[in-house]
Amino acid sequence: MAEQQRSSPALSAEATDSRTLLERLQQSADVLDQLSVTRAPGLPEGAQVTLRQEAEALREMRGELGLLLKSWSLLTDTSQKLLNLPPDELEAGVRAALEVLGRQIDAQRGYVNLLSDDGEHLSDSYEWCTHGMQPHGLATHRGRSVVDFRWSLDELRAGRMVTVTDAAKLPLEATEERRLCALLSIRSYINAPLLLAGRLIGWMGFDAMDQPREWKPEERHLMRLTGHVLVNAVERKRRDAQLLQEKEREQRAQSLGILAAGLAHEINNPLAYTAGNLEYLRERLPGPNEPTDEECRQVLDEALEGTLRIQRIVADLKALSATSAEAMEPVDLKAVTESTLRMAANQLRHRAQVVRDYDTEVPRVRGTATKLGQVLLNLVLNAAHAIPDGHASQHRITVALRAEADEVRLSISDTGCGIAADVMPRIFDPLFTTRRSGEGMGMGLAICRDIISALGGRIGVSSEPGQGTTVEVFLPRAEHDAFVAPLPRVGPPSLGRRVLVVDDEPRVLDLMRRLLRGHELVTVANGREALAHLGQDRAFDVILCDLMMPELTGMDVYHSVRDTWPGLHDRIVFISGGAFTPETKRFLQEVRNPVLAKPFEAQHLRDMVMTVGSARLE
Repeated sequence: MAEQQRSSPALSAEATDSRTLLERLQQSADVLDQLSVTRAPGLPEGAQVTLRQEAEALREMRGELGLLLKSWSLLTDTSQKLLNLPPDELEAGVRAALEVLGRQIDAQRGYVNLLSDDGEHLSDSYEWCTHGMQPHGLATHRGRSVVDFRWSLDELRAGRMVTVTDAAKLPLEATEERRLCALLSIRSYINAPLLLAGRLIGWMGFDAMDQPREWKPEERHLMRLTGHVLVNAVERKRRDAQLLQEKEREQRAQSLGILAAGLAHEINNPLAYTAGNLEYLRERLPGPNEPTDEECRQVLDEALEGTLRIQRIVADLKALSATSAEAMEPVDLKAVTESTLRMAANQLRHRAQVVRDYDTEVPRVRGTATKLGQVLLNLVLNAAHAIPDGHASQHRITVALRAEADEVRLSISDTGCGIAADVMPRIFDPLFTTRRSGEGMGMGLAICRDIISALGGRIGVSSEPGQGTTVEVFLPRAEHDAFVAPLPRVGPPSLGRRVLVVDDEPRVLDLMRRLLRGHELVTVANGREALAHLGQDRAFDVILCDLMMPELTGMDVYHSVRDTWPGLHDRIVFISGGAFTPETKRFLQEVRNPVLAKPFEAQHLRDMVMTVGSARLE
């Protein structure tokens, strides 16, 4: 407001100068007229005609200049009311602009209607009326269809004004327009299109209520100018709203990432000892050729399968917060596919027959087995959930692998319910799901797309409601097909290691004692106990240390050990249920120590102890 007040004297002075100029032009025209009538001495023959022509030219110039000055004044006033407003005050600004123009062209009612993105509904409406005039009440019509006003919309979309001098003479095809004019006692009206990049986003209109009237060219000109300012203001509001939405989405995504990683960490702790104990118990059971309780073995197998599914869910949660990619390597996609189908067998066998359609030779692809397994499991389970339970003989899930020129194409097709057309644009949106509450979080396809894009591939979905869905994934071939996984460096199996285990979860400590029998274990419950013990006894080949602990974290333990007993820090192996803080992620990127992710496989743990212990002995 202060800026407008400071500029007011200048605007007032310019307006005064403009009026003075117009008055002088009028005076000059009057003088020329008078001279043309009075025969002045020495005035050549026929000069009267020339003087009258000049007087008329001056009057035309005065009229054009007057229109320009009026347009400039209106544009300045309207711009100040619209373009400097914050988005949440746009409605008041539009009404003020309508009032300025409405009084200028002597209308009784003005309105602005904005269209939805599909151009078929009202998204916003603003209205102004002179004192005592009944408004349309357009605000209550937001969201309503405008398809019945086809005659007006065709004109407006063509960029033409709808100028109606007498509503009683509207064309026959303007049925809805005629009805509305009769209902609201409108005698004459004019509508100007609001166009953005050639697309109709709405219109501005004015009504005359007392009698039919002509709408002058200068009035139409002023409406066009005001319409341009309105479009700029509306577009600015739309951009500001989009930026705000993007910022909110970014903040939600950041919060969701932190929440997901924290949740994954909390799940991984109990999952670690649950899965580890189950695996330990299965190892202790008699072999398949020895007498045992078959039902007991089946229960264990099913429990282990459940823990694997939980691991996949946790992997999805961790993927939301992942900032760095794993090192890529050539991956046998056929082997990953078979492993995934075995894992999902219980989910699939009650819903569909699984058909495998592989090329004889499937080249390796660039990626990681973990990430590709995550993608495959999500896609296979999505296909299963699209098929009703109990009709397996009537449905198929076809998994195909094809070698393309520089890619490998994976396709998963189902004969399920398909995807509705209105749902298809949103299938990759995070947290969007059509399943009932508790049946899915809506993250699967979003995570699949992110993983595949990060690997340099692409994903596409085609579907026919009632017929089924096909998901195609294209992955780049690995540069070198031949790949042999490196064997872990392990010491002699009979040589035990001396291991310090630091973890605040008692059941994880119990699991370590079971899985690492044959090694000498010392267990402590937190970082302070670990440092205190190392102050008395540092003869350990391996230190297994939980990364996230209360009070002293694994990072604190690492720094204290490195500063107090240089060299001992190289024997630390971090145990992590998920590094979900930026500080933790940076730390793991900077240090060279290995990380054992919860839940871990028994053999992986044993190999890790032997590998690090062998390096210590060397």
